[in-house]
Amino acid sequence: QGRLLAQAGHLSSCSKYRPHAFNFANDSTIDPWRCIDTSSQYPVCSMATDRSRSPQPCRRSMMSGGSAYDDVMAAQELRKSYKAPPQSKFRVAAVLRFRRADGSEGVIEAVNAEPHDGNIRGAICAERAALCRFQREEPDDGTRVVRVVCVTDSPTPIWPGPMCREFLTASCDPEAEVAIAGSKTPMTFITKALRELLPIPSVYRRKDKPSILALGAELGKKVAAPPDKRFAAAYAAAVEKARRQEAQLTVFPVVFAAAVYFEDGRVHCVSELKGMEYGCTVDAVSLLMPEIIRARDEKLPAATCVVQADQFGVAHAPFAAARTLMVEHGFKDLLCSAHNDAGDWTVPMTASDSLPGAFTEW
Repeated sequence: QGRLLAQAGHLSSCSKYRPHAFNFANDSTIDPWRCIDTSSQYPVCSMATDRSRSPQPCRRSMMSGGSAYDDVMAAQELRKSYKAPPQSKFRVAAVLRFRRADGSEGVIEAVNAEPHDGNIRGAICAERAALCRFQREEPDDGTRVVRVVCVTDSPTPIWPGPMCREFLTASCDPEAEVAIAGSKTPMTFITKALRELLPIPSVYRRKDKPSILALGAELGKKVAAPPDKRFAAAYAAAVEKARRQEAQLTVFPVVFAAAVYFEDGRVHCVSELKGMEYGCTVDAVSLLMPEIIRARDEKLPAATCVVQADQFGVAHAPFAAARTLMVEHGFKDLLCSAHNDAGDWTVPMTASDSLPGAFTEW
């Protein structure tokens, strides 16, 4: 993973996922970061090396449609054109560029929205709002998202939040470009490939229900318990719990359970709570949080690792909401692991590392 040069500043832990302010146009970054200053007549792209901070000529987008600069400017105009949401007073605008099978391109614009009451859970981000429009307006299977731009009222650029990262990963090509910009220097932006934003994505990403069921059954024949005894104990409990959730299969035919392993060998396990309205579903790892917090508050042996699994025996990393809750509520070092696309276990990763650039230095 690319890390910012010491002289360029560092990303800080923050609930809004924002880096410290620094001049993106003048400070180099380490590949694969790309920092573009378009305020000059000839845009430059600062690519870092250990030897030089001299900016190199930046290639414009090779796509047949608009450039990243065009889309960032469109997003900035959109951000400035609407009233901030009622609760956060924080505007986020997104531009989603897509390419059809015939090579033609188009864009979709959207902004964040929040409920006009105290239940902030109903808020929806701009990126997901744009994807909702995309799924309705571009139903052709040959159409794919090639760029997502996110700009905010933050002076410095902010990467999409965890929920957006997860939704984008489930819907878009992993190589889709994500571009972000802030409000202080609105023409300066940085980009990354979507695949870098969410480590250990779901093995079921970009699949419909029949494909998910087929893959789950296939992987279920080859997956095994993890070698680490802590993860193995949590995994066994989660799988057994998931397989007892027959009633929830009527809502959606894949069910999840999760277990947490504590330092004294205790294992606590829960199942997800599905809702007929899918958005009301509460994931299993989030439902572990009260017990994890209780152990800390009562000074009991601490939680060490979490495993989430479905009824096929396929292990999944915590979903985006749970990753966020673990980090924001003081459990950034809690370990998680899951099966990858081949059915092998991933290297254990801390909750904070599972959201790069959000709460930690990238």
